[in-house]
Amino acid sequence: MRVGDLDVLGVPDGIGHVRPAELYLAGGKRPEELGKGGRDEDWAEHRDLCLPDGRLEMPVGTFLIRTGDRVILVDAGYGPQAPASVSGTRLMDNLARAGVAPHDVTDVVLTHLHMDHIGWSAVDGVATFPRAVYRCHAADWRYFVETSGTEDARYREVAAATLAPIADRFTTWSGDETLAPGVDAVVAAGHTPGCTTVVLSSGGERTVLIGDVVHHPVQLLDDAWARVVDVDERQARDTQVRLVDEFIRDGTPVVGAHFPGLRPGRIVVDGSGRRQWAPSD
Repeated sequence: MRVGDLDVLGVPDGIGHVRPAELYLAGGKRPEELGKGGRDEDWAEHRDLCLPDGRLEMPVGTFLIRTGDRVILVDAGYGPQAPASVSGTRLMDNLARAGVAPHDVTDVVLTHLHMDHIGWSAVDGVATFPRAVYRCHAADWRYFVETSGTEDARYREVAAATLAPIADRFTTWSGDETLAPGVDAVVAAGHTPGCTTVVLSSGGERTVLIGDVVHHPVQLLDDAWARVVDVDERQARDTQVRLVDEFIRDGTPVVGAHFPGLRPGRIVVDGSGRRQWAPSD
């Protein structure tokens, strides 16, 4: 896709396929604790967002942005330690198919530091993208790399093991940050302390890469829908509600890191006030 002068390509690091309710049980809650989404019947009116066999397509998404002399990779997938449930062509092969070698990447921007977003940042302690500056929010770096604890222990363990060896390659931001002309990091905290969206603006056009602000378009249609593995669920839901209102008001195309086909779309409101997901052509 293009956003004005920005060339933007969704690049998956494999694809997962799950029963709808399984996604929202990932955090260990029982269905009755989740609200909507934890039972298969909750999805009856959203079959158009499922595959023909009833499952969800969940890419492990990254995005490649080309602008001027910059080649920016937003998120870095699961890496070589992806679970068996993730199948298909992996990130490095998909980048090669797009004509991008590791040394071509100038920036690696991490929307947050969960393991399915950082995996190819480094392998065996060596930066995968040798020329790149790595970037993330300072709050996520503190939470996942510099501190330890029983909460989110596995995420912290993987983040520290993957990223600490290349700490000298990182720069962090604390508020909103311009990363390149037309490419802005905007804080959307809650899912993680430094969870960030990437706002693309060029030539009067605008698209937002929302990372894991939500994991599936269905969450944009109903504020009561369940959420997945948030550090601060209340803050994450408040952020979601605020952003959804903004996206509806402005008609902004958005795409998440796990949206089917890594395809953007808009939230449209019908005459009855019901929200619908309208994927872009």
